[in-house]
Amino acid sequence: MDNQLSESAFINGRITLFVNIKPVNQKGKRDKKENLKSEIQKITNKSNFIITDTCWIAIDYYCRHIDRLKYPGVYDIDNIVKPILDSLVGKAGLIIDDVIVDRIIVNWIDSPYDHHFEINIEYPDLIYFPKSELIFLKSQSGWCFPTTKKIIQYSFNVVKKYFEVWDSIQSENDYYEKLRSLPIQRFIYQNKIKDKGYTIIDINSPDLTNLIHEK
Repeated sequence: MDNQLSESAFINGRITLFVNIKPVNQKGKRDKKENLKSEIQKITNKSNFIITDTCWIAIDYYCRHIDRLKYPGVYDIDNIVKPILDSLVGKAGLIIDDVIVDRIIVNWIDSPYDHHFEINIEYPDLIYFPKSELIFLKSQSGWCFPTTKKIIQYSFNVVKKYFEVWDSIQSENDYYEKLRSLPIQRFIYQNKIKDKGYTIIDINSPDLTNLIHEK
């Protein structure tokens, strides 16, 4: 089966991955989890795009029915989720961080073949950027906003205003009062993305000034 990673899949709001290895137990050995991540990212690294806002994930775990019933080496569905999510995160993955995942569904499916799994990432209106163009602007408060060089050059003052509104929110009431002044794209805190291979530029950095005026 073919993995669906073209831009049309992102536009249509459904990305599908077929991973032909057994999933890994969350409590399993580190090297097994690293191997799983490597195998998944061999696929996801081929994608030119990455999701930057709300998405839903469905995982279908295919294995023989008798294995589920009789062998302890078959993992409970709750134990396979975290290693898979961790493998989807970062510039080599498909989502900027698992904080943007609002729903996860996991299914057992009987199969006569060796254990494997399928991942579907979807949302009615996926927000995504080309990986090669993605930049995070960071405010003094530590919140980051995903954007691109082109957006910064043409709409920096708008993005700066978004930060001012976001940083002014202190309560639930504040949020709903100012919701119309916020972008559709959510902010994400720096600690969630700092070690995932992204370019992060401080909003007051000289580097940003140079980028804005760069031709």
